[in-house]
Amino acid sequence: MRSRHYTVLSASAARGGLSQRELGEILGVDPSAVVALVDDLERAGLVRRDPHPDDRRTRLVVVTAAGQVTLAETRELARRVDDGLLAALTPTERATLETLLERLTDPS
Repeated sequence: MRSRHYTVLSASAARGGLSQRELGEILGVDPSAVVALVDDLERAGLVRRDPHPDDRRTRLVVVTAAGQVTLAETRELARRVDDGLLAALTPTERATLETLLERLTDPS
């Protein structure tokens, strides 16, 4: 799984389903790229496209049970990688780094 796939999967899981347009806006990704990413995830059985309850033209990207399992496994793997990468830092240094990185990625 590539990082962009993980990001789409994670955002969809966090919000209980999002339209492809919403995913593009949240992730700052071109809509055509979102379609390709969702197609990949759907082929892998990790998401499905459900009808939007209020807009019949829109489909929601919803994480499947298999997607939830994959997401949990991927998060655990990422946590282990982070722990190994940041092992040389004290807890205070790690917290400072995380705060600085969040500031860099915050669009506001």
